[in-house]
This record gives sequence, C-alpha cells and structure tokens, in this order.
Amino acid sequence: MGENAAALSRKNRIFLFLIISGVIIILLAFQYLVQMRSYKEQAYQTATVLTNQVKEIIASNKREDEALLSSVKEDYITRAKAVAYITDRNSDIEYDIAELVRVAGLISVDEIHLFDEDGVIYGGTVPKYYGYSFDSGEQMAYFKPMLEDKSLSMCQDVTPNTAEAKSMMYAICWNDDGTKMIQVGIEPLRLIDELRANEISEVVAGMPAYEGVEIIIADTETGEILGSTISGQIGENLSDIGIKTDKYDLTDYAKFEAKIDGAKSYCEIYGYDEYIIAITQNKAVVNKNIFETMIMVLIYLLFAEVTIYLIVKRMASMIIGEQKNANTDHMTEFLNRRAYENDILEYEKENFGENFVYVSMDLNGLKVTNDNFGHDAGDKLIKGAAQCMRQCFGSYGKLYRMGGDEFAALIYTDNTQLEKIKQDFTNTMKEWSGENDMNLSVSCGYVQRHELPDKDIYEIAKVADARMYQEKEAYYKRSENDRRKSRRD
Repeated sequence: MGENAAALSRKNRIFLFLIISGVIIILLAFQYLVQMRSYKEQAYQTATVLTNQVKEIIASNKREDEALLSSVKEDYITRAKAVAYITDRNSDIEYDIAELVRVAGLISVDEIHLFDEDGVIYGGTVPKYYGYSFDSGEQMAYFKPMLEDKSLSMCQDVTPNTAEAKSMMYAICWNDDGTKMIQVGIEPLRLIDELRANEISEVVAGMPAYEGVEIIIADTETGEILGSTISGQIGENLSDIGIKTDKYDLTDYAKFEAKIDGAKSYCEIYGYDEYIIAITQNKAVVNKNIFETMIMVLIYLLFAEVTIYLIVKRMASMIIGEQKNANTDHMTEFLNRRAYENDILEYEKENFGENFVYVSMDLNGLKVTNDNFGHDAGDKLIKGAAQCMRQCFGSYGKLYRMGGDEFAALIYTDNTQLEKIKQDFTNTMKEWSGENDMNLSVSCGYVQRHELPDKDIYEIAKVADARMYQEKEAYYKRSENDRRKSRRD
C-alpha cells in the first residue's frame, strides 16, 4: 500500500506540475496581451503629449509672428511718414533721385516711391517703377483703399512685389496736405528669417527626437506634408506614406495602426487649425522591451512553480507519512485493522478474481510465552511470525495485523503455487528460533475464491476464520497429547 500511495503521489505531483506549467503558459500569454495593450496605450498617450506640444509651439509661434509683424508694420509706417515729412519740407527732392536714395539710406529702407492722388508712381528711388499704379497687379491693388480714405496708413505683409516677385514689405501713407502718397519698401531679411524659423517645417525640425517616433504636419485641405521628422517627406501627401486621407476624418481625431514608410506603426492624428498633426510610433520600437519583461515574468513564474511544487511535494510526503502511520502496525510494519477495513470495502465493490485467496492466521502459544518469559519475548515472537509471513506471502499480496496475535493475508495465486506457499511457510516457521528456545507456530485458515464463488468478501473471511480456529483447536489437542505423553514417559 505504501508503494502504491507513493506511486500515486508521484503521479499527482507530475499532474500538478503539468497543470502549473499550463497555467504558466496561459499567464504568459495573458501577460503578453496585457503588456502589448499597455505599450499601445502608452504609445497613444505619448502621441497625445507630443501633439499638445506641437499645438502649443504652433500657437506660440503664431502669436510671436503676429506680434513681430505688427511691430514691424508700425515701424515701417513711421518710416513712410518720416519721408513724407521730409518731402513736404523740401519739395525739390521729390524729383532728385540721388537725394531720395540718401534719405532711404538714412531711415534704413530699400525703396521710396511717390504716388499721385490717382495712385500712380511718379517719383522715387527706382525709376523703372514709374508709371506703375494700384491697378498694375494684385500686390499693388492691396493699397487701393488709400484712394478712398486719406487718413489711412497701410503696411503690407511680406509679399512678392509686382515687378520682380521679390519678397518685400511696403508701407504707405498720405502727406499732410493729402496731395501725394509716400511708400517705403523694405526687404525684411531678419523678419523673413524669423518667420521662416517659425514655419511648420522648421517647427518640426526643431522638435526633440525620440527613437521610433515621427511627427508629421500636413495641410488640412490638401493633405500635403508641410513638415516631418522623416527626411524627404515634405511635399508628399499623407496617403503616400500610408495615412489614408479617405479613410479617416483628418480634421478631427483618430487613432489606428498602419504601415508608415513600410514600418508597422501606431498612428494618432489631430486636426488643429489649418493643420493635420500626425504622430506615428514604430511598433517594433514601442514593443522592444516586451521580451525582456516576459523573461522576467517567466523567471518569476518558474520560481513560483518550483516553490509551489516543492511545498506540495513536502506536503504530499507528510500526508503519505501520516497515512502510512495511520494505516501501519508499528511492531510488524504490516497494514493495521484500519487499513484492512478500508481495503475490504474496495474488495466488496469489485470482482476480485478466481485466484484470490483469503488467509486468516493466528499465532499459537503467545499467552504462554508472555506468562513464562514476559511480554518482550511475546513481542519477539510476534515479530518472528511477521517476518515468516512477509517472506512467504509478501510478494503475492497484502499482509495485515488485525490486533494482538491475529493476522490476515489477501493474496493472489493459483492452486499449485498456494500449496508451495503453505509448505514454505511451515518450513520457514520451523527454521525460525528465538530466545529461550522459543518455537514459532501459526494456525492458518485458507479460502480460495473459486471455493465460494457466490459469497462476498465478508463471508469468505468468516469461512477462513472458521478454518483457522479448526486448525488452532487441532494444534492445542496435539500439544495437550504431547504433554500427556511426555508426563507418562
């Protein structure tokens, strides 16, 4: 029984180990999915942070541009008024190109143009412009409101001029008596440089770089890329790099996965003002630490598995030990009556076969030994009997000490082998000798299953007990006769 319990325990531990391993695999798969989802959410959170940064930079630059432009316009209008003041005080210089060039140098402008009341250039530092009017082109038409309101002063944004398409800023005002208009033109290199630095392409180029993260800004209406951290993309369309402009509402907000420049990426887009802000993050880079995390989790789970396994193994050993102690007779190491009762219930349920043999055994002369030599000698006699029983019956089935000097064996063997077992048991007892020349004798009652095919295990046990008692009675008669004969002799 101990061996069977140990084998069962080993099977249970193996089964438990497989279950825990399966749970670990499931947990790893679950952890992988959770980690992937977590990294994905982190990626979108990062995209939101970067988008807000881009929005803030765009808004801040726009404010700076507007403030700078407003300041410059006021300054340029002031310079135009200064020229008007000078020409009103000295009318001779209206037609003196050299003097006008000198005045332009004094007030740091590039051009001076004099317009009559009809908006036609009649003088200034650039004679080739003489005759141009507010009707000469879109750039000059900007100033037509001056003809309707002589209190106006105007300054144009940086615009390609009519004659040469050169980037210029023009400021214009009426003189004091309203007889002419004075216009100054400046090629605002510093202003142009500052505005260029605030252009979308420069804004994106100045953003901090993060591995696997790309920032793309495009025009809302056309989808044309205005700025990108990926070189060579400016001028392309969003659909060219994998962001389908017909699939998402690019004026609002969307997040999705797509191949950007051939790399699987998490994408998040926002509509902001006249721009589309797209943040893309390479999935391979976002998830690059997932395997390290999984290895750490695996190590932890394996450690937990080994710990649980060792704990269970120890507990199983303790349980087996306790079961063994509860079912074992400590003197003989046979199974005890408790184990016998449990096993008999199993025999009662099953058809235990033709070769089943029930052996009821009882030690002869134990009381005499106890009375004459003491209980220690009686215990040695019991152990001697158990030793002989184990030697002869042990390999065929189970042995039980029912209590005191009563024993039972539930074995499987055929007729021929059973006869040999009986003879071996008799010979083994004869060969055994204990202290004080103690002899060993055991009365046995054997019942084979085929003798009582219709009887259950309990009835078979009763028949075996009856046969054992018959043999015991015969033993004591023989002993009594031997004593009488010995007294006569």
